[in-house]
Amino acid sequence: MDDFLGTIYAPPKDGLPFLVVTFTKDGISTQPAQTRSEARMMLSRDRARRARLESRLDNMTETT
Repeated sequence: MDDFLGTIYAPPKDGLPFLVVTFTKDGISTQPAQTRSEARMMLSRDRARRARLESRLDNMTETT
């Protein structure tokens, strides 16, 4: 997972959402979150999803 980075940006003023930004070799993804806790969960899910995908891809290349 060396190629995965992500960060959470706090809202610049009240009433705006937190911004979850993920950077990968495939591009940039952004998602709004209402709370910092929700933003952390979103970032954690993205990391776990990417780890599962990479594991599956590694297993596929090993068997072929």
